Amino acid sequence: MTGSPKRGRLFSKMDIIQELGALAFASRLKRISERLMKDVSRVYKDQDFDFQARWFPVLFILSQKSPLSVTEIARELRLTHPAVNQIAGSVTKAGLLTSSRDKNDDRKRLLSLTPKGKKLVARMVPIWRDIELSTAELLKSSGSNLLSALDRIERSLDENDMYVRVSERIKKRMFEAVEIVNYRPQFKKYFQVLNREWLTEFFAVEPDDEKIMSDPNGRIIKKGGAVLFARLDGDVVGTTALIRREDSTFELTKMAVDKNFRRRQIGRRLLAAAVDEARGEKAARLVLLTSPKLKAALRLYRRFGFVETDMPEWATCYQRCSIFMTLEL
Repeated sequence: MTGSPKRGRLFSKMDIIQELGALAFASRLKRISERLMKDVSRVYKDQDFDFQARWFPVLFILSQKSPLSVTEIARELRLTHPAVNQIAGSVTKAGLLTSSRDKNDDRKRLLSLTPKGKKLVARMVPIWRDIELSTAELLKSSGSNLLSALDRIERSLDENDMYVRVSERIKKRMFEAVEIVNYRPQFKKYFQVLNREWLTEFFAVEPDDEKIMSDPNGRIIKKGGAVLFARLDGDVVGTTALIRREDSTFELTKMAVDKNFRRRQIGRRLLAAAVDEARGEKAARLVLLTSPKLKAALRLYRRFGFVETDMPEWATCYQRCSIFMTLEL
């Protein structure tokens, strides 16, 4: 019983946000922002200003440019439309803003300061100068040029936002988690099941499909081709095949991914492995047949450099296929 309170006191002394470091960067910025907003709001209250700190950017920009629509304000401040709309609603309710219809577009609402708003801005300019100087002093005490660092961070986010950065890392991690293995007799059932599943989902199983699925070793591997499988945590979750058409040409075919594991970079990993396999066999080109119905697959092929080319005579065996693509190796 005596240990629990002690553990609780120790835990309460920890700054979890600080301990988390880069993982909680956005949360820490928000915490600092909320703290500064709270302190500045206290200053406004002490100086008898009926004003909230979060109103500042909208009120300030309208004191410089007016009238402006919510969309224009959001663009100028680089804030979201809902955030600006919410602030504008509060400031309007306080009697500091007024709205009017755009003469050229009745649907557009233009915002401008009311006489009360203009008077308040004039009175607040000295306070804003005090806030600016106090903030500059705070930044100087940090020992680094924090504003320049924030400028660089924002420019970097303009180039690649956090969504893109995190998404790319997730894709990379998923891609690297997929293991590629060559055909083994015990994998034949997966080749059949996975291909039958996607064929019946989007099209129908045709006679030539049955021939290849029933004998991948005889119809693909023994003729100089290859059958590859994708494994995730030991489970077979995808497959594809390379059929040798000529000494220098391989056809990519029968690429299928378990529907429960789609969007896990498995198709991309299989395609990359197939390209490597073809290059290892000194192939000059890799070709494939596909359908406009398979939009995600088409995007993947194009990202790898496949381009649409004329359909050769041998490639008319499937009713579902109307697109022939080639990748020069």
